[in-house]
Order: sequence, then C-alpha cells, then structure tokens
Amino acid sequence: MSLNSKKNVFVCGAGHQGLSMAAHLALNGLEINLWNRTAENIREVIETGIIHCSGIIEGDAKISKVSSNMEDVVADLVLVTTPSGAHKDIARKLAPYVHKDMVIILNPGRTFGAIDFAEELKKCGINNMPQIAETQTIVYTCRKSGQNSTKIFALKNDVEIAAIRGSSIDYIMSVLPMCIRPFFKAVNSVAITSLSNIGMVLHCAPVLMNIGWIETKKAPFKYYYDGISKSVADFIEKIDCERIDVARASGFKVESLKEWLCRTYNVKGNTLYECIRNNEAYKEIDAPPTINTRYIFEDVPNGLVPIETLAWNCGIKTPNITTIIDLANSVLNTDYRNQGRQFTLAQLEKYF
Repeated sequence: MSLNSKKNVFVCGAGHQGLSMAAHLALNGLEINLWNRTAENIREVIETGIIHCSGIIEGDAKISKVSSNMEDVVADLVLVTTPSGAHKDIARKLAPYVHKDMVIILNPGRTFGAIDFAEELKKCGINNMPQIAETQTIVYTCRKSGQNSTKIFALKNDVEIAAIRGSSIDYIMSVLPMCIRPFFKAVNSVAITSLSNIGMVLHCAPVLMNIGWIETKKAPFKYYYDGISKSVADFIEKIDCERIDVARASGFKVESLKEWLCRTYNVKGNTLYECIRNNEAYKEIDAPPTINTRYIFEDVPNGLVPIETLAWNCGIKTPNITTIIDLANSVLNTDYRNQGRQFTLAQLEKYF
C-alpha cells in the first residue's frame, strides 16, 4: 500500500482540534475519516455524519467515515490530534497498518513527541518506519462546543513542522492538504519544534497559580485575559527563558514566547503581558473548569519534564521549571517525572 492521490485523510482524535481540523478539511472538499477512542463522545457525529463549524470558518461539514474502531477509518495520511499522553497508545493501534509511505503528523508533538512515537513503533516491531513529523503547536485556536460542533477563532501563521531523521519533510509537506499547507513552515529538525513547545509555558504555571479561581465554580473566567495577570506573565517569562537556555545548550536557537506571539498572531506589545492582552484570538478562551486538565496532565510530563531532563544532561539548572513540576506533583498527588518523557541527549540526537 502506498500514498495515493485520493483526497482521503484520517483525523485521529475528536477533541477541540480534531473536530475543528476534520470540519475545516471536509469543508474544503476532502474525504475525512474521523476516529475517537470513546465512541460515546462522537455519537452525534456517528449518527449525523455532520460537524457544525462556526467562527472564521462556517458550514456544516460532511464526514465520510466516523468510528471508534481504527481499522474502519485508517488512511495513508494520518493527522493525530489527540493529547500527547495518548501518542503511545495511538502508535500501538496504528502499528498493524503502518507502511513506509504512510505519513503521520502529530498535531502537535509537544516535546519530543515524534521521537517518542517512533520509539513506540519500534517496540511494536516496525522496522520500515513511516514518514513521521510533528508540529510545534496546534494550528487552530478553537474550542469544541458540542459532540458535533466547534468554533474556530483563528488559524496560526507559520506553525513550525519538522520530520524525524529518516523521514522527508519535503514529501510530508507535499501531501498536506492545500487548505492548511500555507499555515505551516518546515524547519530542519524536530529539536526545533520540540524545544519551541510554547504550550508548556502558557499552560502549566497559570493553571497552578489560579487554582482557587478555577475551583470556585461561581467564578468562570477567561484563561488568558483574566488568568494571566502581569505578575503571572512575568513568571512564565522566566520559564520561557529557561526553555531558551536549554535549547541553546543543546545547540539550537529558538524564538521567545513573545516573538512567537508577534509572528503567529500578528500582535504587538512591548512586553509578554501586552502581547497576550493584545491577542484578539485569546479573548473568548475560557479557563479549564478543573485543575485536572491537559494543561497539567499533558504539558507537565510531556513538556516541562523532558526540558528539565535535557537541562540536567546539559549541566544547567531550570529552577522555575522545577518549581512548577514539583508544585504539580504535590497538588495533584502525581509523579509527573515518572510519567514523563525522559530522553538523554544521545538518544535524541539519533532523530535530530
């Protein structure tokens, strides 16, 4: 089996991004196969075959196939949109169908996601690896509003995408659907996409600093506009500086969160706080209703932990990142270091 010219795309996961991506691609004429691990969470899409999309993209998107059984929907272009904690399980489920021309893109990989995915496929006995890539972040600013409805607030500019060593980023870019291809920018190493993971910077500390507000059910608030005050913004900038230091020590240059916001959303501001406040796409984003959120259970073990581990390997300290990991461990009674991705620099360099 090889990648063919049909407009068939497998969107793997039906959360905020998966539903938005499936709807957007379908509204642009592609045949979309949608999978979600829990059938009940996509019951309305299964029954109607429709995703209602609003925001900057509007329409009722017709989905070709919908299932919780991967065999029913697998195709040669796989766009994984699940939280990164599900990547290993997705790799195991995909393993029976993998071939060398299959393209698998993790949207996003978080930190070293494509490497983690490839390592899991190897454990499943896959020798002829598919084409594997990861994006730096989610291409959509979006929110799922029901089982078969979503709202897209923005598409981000120049989302970085890279392939692991042994895969061809040119080939991968050539099979990306035309309606989303212009929003991606190819870079030459998954080290850059992984070390540019800004989700862990924007998510973990603000949640932990707003626990009281989040757990006060009578006080809903906007995550970026209300939850990231000037003091919170100043603190997450310290985390961002540590991320950049780790990248530099590993031999890579990455942009700051402030630079990323200006480039991705075309915002202006003298400080990180001002850039966040000036981002129109963030105005409607609600805070998570609970601290048991992917902003913690995804972004701590698969974001901050691998950065801290790499820092140890490089002989540098990350006191603010370490503080947030320790606080998350204590508050949620979980050992996120034990759960997290921990690679040595030597293990990573095989894929850079």
